[in-house]
Amino acid sequence: MSITEEKLNRMHQRAAEIKRQEDRSRLRALGSLSGVLLVCLVVVMQQLGNMHHEMLTSQSTGSSLLDESAGGYVLAAVIAFIAGVIITTVIYKNRNRG
Repeated sequence: MSITEEKLNRMHQRAAEIKRQEDRSRLRALGSLSGVLLVCLVVVMQQLGNMHHEMLTSQSTGSSLLDESAGGYVLAAVIAFIAGVIITTVIYKNRNRG
């Protein structure tokens, strides 16, 4: 094996190692973000459990989410949707790399 091929081989190994480190740091960041979102959802759901909603059964349609007391449910839904989008995007990017 010539010196040039050996240097090229080491360069490729180093590039692969840098790529693995970047992937690990992204996964750590996403894990932290997921944990924070989980805590937020738990807090929101706990607060919603403490609230007493006295709504008529005839009002339990999609428009009932516009009620003043339903803001927590909407917030929880938005946070869950954003988390789902982030996770789906990361999965698709990782599949395309492999």
